[in-house]
Amino acid sequence: MTDFASPILQWLNTNPELAGLATFLVSAAESVAIIGTIVPGSVMMTAIGALIGAGIIPFWSTMIWAILGAIVGDGISYWMGYHFKSRLNYVWPFKTHPSLLASGKIFFDKHGAKSVFVGRFVGPVRALVPLVAGMLGVKPLRFTIANIASAIGWAPIYMLPGILLGAASVELPSEVATRVILMLVLTGLFILLCLWLIKKIFELIKKEIDQFLTWIWNTLKKSRYFYLLTAALKHYDKTKTHGQLALGFYFILTSIALLYLLSIVVYQGPQNIFINSVIFHLFRSLRTPAADNVMLCLSFLGEKYVLLPLSLTLFAWFAWTRRMHTAWHALGLGILAAGGIEIAKYLIHSPRPWGIVNGDYGSSFSFPSGHTTLAVMYYFALALLFIKTYKIKRYQRVIYTFIGILITTISLSRLYFGVHWLTDIIGSALLGVALLLLIILSYNRKAEKTLSPKGLIFTTLLTLFITYTVSLYLTFDKFKSAYALLAWPTYSVTFNDWWLQQGNHFPLHRVNRLGLPVKVFNVQWIGDLANIQALLLKNGWEIAPKHDWLRVIYRITAVNSTEHLPLVSPTYLDNAPVLVFIKRVNSSNKLLVLRLWNSYISINNSTKPIWMGSLEFAPSTYSWLFKHKHVSDVTLTPSLLFTTLPNNYKIKRTTVTTMINKHTVPQAVILIKPRAP
Repeated sequence: MTDFASPILQWLNTNPELAGLATFLVSAAESVAIIGTIVPGSVMMTAIGALIGAGIIPFWSTMIWAILGAIVGDGISYWMGYHFKSRLNYVWPFKTHPSLLASGKIFFDKHGAKSVFVGRFVGPVRALVPLVAGMLGVKPLRFTIANIASAIGWAPIYMLPGILLGAASVELPSEVATRVILMLVLTGLFILLCLWLIKKIFELIKKEIDQFLTWIWNTLKKSRYFYLLTAALKHYDKTKTHGQLALGFYFILTSIALLYLLSIVVYQGPQNIFINSVIFHLFRSLRTPAADNVMLCLSFLGEKYVLLPLSLTLFAWFAWTRRMHTAWHALGLGILAAGGIEIAKYLIHSPRPWGIVNGDYGSSFSFPSGHTTLAVMYYFALALLFIKTYKIKRYQRVIYTFIGILITTISLSRLYFGVHWLTDIIGSALLGVALLLLIILSYNRKAEKTLSPKGLIFTTLLTLFITYTVSLYLTFDKFKSAYALLAWPTYSVTFNDWWLQQGNHFPLHRVNRLGLPVKVFNVQWIGDLANIQALLLKNGWEIAPKHDWLRVIYRITAVNSTEHLPLVSPTYLDNAPVLVFIKRVNSSNKLLVLRLWNSYISINNSTKPIWMGSLEFAPSTYSWLFKHKHVSDVTLTPSLLFTTLPNNYKIKRTTVTTMINKHTVPQAVILIKPRAP
């Protein structure tokens, strides 16, 4: 913190009730022209964020005051420019320093209307862009929307480093807290550098490819045998020097990638592909009732009853406005999408993953994902039509990015519910792109009259609103039931097989979130769960406390602490443990953790399951950012579980040998069962 910020920080520390007003004034002053270039707003906002992170001032009310201050500050600058306009050129300090306004005008000329939003995050011109926007006559409504939107994003971003620093300072020594913040800043800068390099490389590659395709096009036109290819790939726009050769190339490339993927899936089977199993188990372990509802609403955005009717309404609209070329292609989009999906399902016969009730999906096939294929074809087609109608070039990337995020979200919802494998999603995206390219190749051969933007938007939004609402109302409960998780199958074993750890099921391994065996369960317990919990509490064990995200700072720094467990709990069969207990070992800093899971195995003629447990030390640190610390396994003895051995249980310690990562590993196991009455 600077000398300027320190007194204000100390004052806020002693007068937290005035934090909102102070935040408003700092945020507003930092956004007003001229004043904003003097006030060290970044430093002040970081200081205020540090007080939020330390818990001295409230989060939400302070954040709201910061947003309001940013809106008011930019509003004042805009009003000054809107009211005085060119007269500002003759007012101090712009009269003596004309470069101030010049820099804002250059920025505005480069970025256009979005300068109001972007300029908020660019320090040198942040306070000047609203002033220039007013001088150039940007409409008040347009400015206000950009002003509010940018302020909502600006305040949290500028306060985030301070919040992290303040939160870390409460839990960590100051030198470690500073190190964590520095690591986060350097990581962010490295990511930005990588993105910039990728952008420049793609621009260079695109330029070289464009020149190469132009040469191929001219060569094909002169060829005796291949000139017909140029006729098939012609573009109505004569300025396209290589026609649609690039689209044809992408179609061939996409088709080859699709066929290659399908050959692997058919040969190996989707359930035998490692990455499919990993993603399947990962999403099963993440499912919650609240997330199910959200994901189902997102999944409906790719439902066939939502998207396919759009082809009919667009066909009717374009036909009524006498744009038959576009009308036939809108209809063809739906026919090609529906037909392509059904043909692919009939040819591939890929089985669906196990794990949900299934409902109507019991007799259908996994590939392709109709939701993903339809989403790729329809939403990208709509984006292309929208861009063509409005002749937008500056915002193409924004539109395509939004559509890409939407399609990715829909696809993830299918993986979340476990109705498709990852290879299904990838293959469906390739299928959708290939079919869409055919439609685009055909559409670009003939020029069409300018489309009506209002009619296109109205027809599209009205159709999607009606079909989405009706589908959600009629089938939401049906699909929610169909996508409900099935419980893992239960099976029985004999007592001798369990007690001697023999047979196909033993030793039993704990499986992580990716479905991979990581360790043998070293505690196996038969009994009533309530009685087990009561016995452990009597023997010095405590139920593990709930933790929040601040406590994970202990785990990513070099601070030796076993006060808090990791935020992400281990899983077995995609389920969290049913009980988690902790206990100190001889008043030392080592913390024992006992987790129990339902094994879904029971002894013959018994309804009580075998509870599988993992007894281990809590790692003192996850300091992979700075240094490595080896955490040794626990030396397993019954005394670690019980200070006094219970008379009503029979306890046995044995050793099993198993294979982990292709290595033979001996593992001690404690077996516990009730004594016969």
